[in-house]
Amino acid sequence: MGAVAADDRIYYDDAATYPDSVRLTIRDPESWQKAWLKATQAQATSPALPEIDFKRSMVVLVSAGRLNSGDEIHVDSVGLQSGRPVAVVRTTVACRPFPGDAFPLEIVRMPRSDSTVTFLERRTKTEDC
Repeated sequence: MGAVAADDRIYYDDAATYPDSVRLTIRDPESWQKAWLKATQAQATSPALPEIDFKRSMVVLVSAGRLNSGDEIHVDSVGLQSGRPVAVVRTTVACRPFPGDAFPLEIVRMPRSDSTVTFLERRTKTEDC
């Protein structure tokens, strides 16, 4: 297991494009284009679709659903555990949240595997608690 490299962190936002908690594994260009368009639809101008070499990589999209402004979701690390792909997902909840709703999501690239990705969930609070 290793930390997600900065170059593998593709996108982060907190707009309501994925209003529910979701864990997606994307392994093909068609699914990638659909997920990207949905994830970026709240932008005034949708960013260009990042190129992914699906022969070597796959993409995971994690969303937290409705939270408070200031809450976050991140994929902390990815890798293999007992030969199976794993993504460690951390949801951080602010102790003194800003008013308003947020729908945090993150998209990261990880090495390709045809096995089902296991998402290990971690929940933390911000340091100001």
